[in-house]
Amino acid sequence: MSKGRGGGCGRAQEPEEDTLVSTADVVIIGGGSTGTSAAFQLARRRYGKVILVERETVGAGPTAKTIGIVRLHYSYEPLVRLASRSRDLFGQFEELTGAVADFTRCGFLLLAAEGEMPGLRANVDLQHHLGIRSAVVTPTEIAGLDPRMNIDGVAGGAWEPESGFADGYATASGFAGAARRAGAEVWETTAAQRIIVERSVVCGVQTARGEIITPTVLVACGPWTPQLLQPLGVDVPIQSSRQQVVQLGLPAAFGPLAIIIEDMALGFYVRPETGDTVLAGVLEEEAEQIVPADEYNRGVDFDFVERTGRAWAYRYPGASEAQFRQGYASLYDITPDWQPVLGAVEGIRGLYLAAGFSGHGFKLSPALGEVLAALVAGEVPPIDVSMFRLSRFADGHLIRGRHAQGILG
Repeated sequence: MSKGRGGGCGRAQEPEEDTLVSTADVVIIGGGSTGTSAAFQLARRRYGKVILVERETVGAGPTAKTIGIVRLHYSYEPLVRLASRSRDLFGQFEELTGAVADFTRCGFLLLAAEGEMPGLRANVDLQHHLGIRSAVVTPTEIAGLDPRMNIDGVAGGAWEPESGFADGYATASGFAGAARRAGAEVWETTAAQRIIVERSVVCGVQTARGEIITPTVLVACGPWTPQLLQPLGVDVPIQSSRQQVVQLGLPAAFGPLAIIIEDMALGFYVRPETGDTVLAGVLEEEAEQIVPADEYNRGVDFDFVERTGRAWAYRYPGASEAQFRQGYASLYDITPDWQPVLGAVEGIRGLYLAAGFSGHGFKLSPALGEVLAALVAGEVPPIDVSMFRLSRFADGHLIRGRHAQGILG
């Protein structure tokens, strides 16, 4: 179905001669997992002409370097519902898109010291209320999941047997390909230069490839969101945090790691990777390092490698000789409460945001496509995300999870 152009827009400034001018019913800015998921869901419901613009190539930004953990342990019902629906969609990904997201169900284990157990139990109770299969496990039961683990300092854990991990680049590429086949246009290597707004109404997007006349824009470009919205007088409190990941090769006698672990007691996480290796990093209570989105060290720091290695060796002393293979740094787009900004921007008709995911956007992205498509279409979304409105920051209604580490949600 075709959507009419919003009222209140005259012709934006006259284009220069030979400048491409296109039209669309909705423009999505950002080709990561969230933007491509939304493009796919809008295209499959035949929501007029959909154009996605991406400054590099689809999935080439932080999505490509996501650790990819898909788990449901959150403190708020909308996040649990988004994560649960997303896990279902990851399981159906090939049927849905004709592509693979490399989703691997291996189980997710959250370890906690005594002080974190009340919050952990409350989150598992919330999951049970929503019909999700999970359990609070004792140290003895944790040892049964992996007898090689040193459980000193662990008071208990939360176990999700059906959770796992997926590949960020494959997910974004799969959504983008399916969106194209459903009729959407995907403009890669095309930077969005500015959003054109007249009399508080979206009128278009100026891109490096030309202007797109449109009444609706969804901004899903992560760390680059503030610089795109600031000229409109919209303050989006997102900072770019440098986040490091290391890959460790395990001793041959140890064997592979079979489950994902997020360890609040030691402040680190680890997940299986191919070739008897693991990917590991830290669970910070604060941002690791605030950096410019386009200028930061994409390598890994020696002291970070040492810190992660010490945590791994403590939890798995039988694999203390694990070897550093490689490492990298990417970005989280973090907000003051480590929760996302979702939905319409008050005061500008036709402008929507999906950013500030603070490290847990990938695991929510399949369901977010459905929610965002409904919002753009003027429908009631299948999951209520109104608590993540942008105005909460100005109102002082920040959202805090039950655990000290903000990334746990």
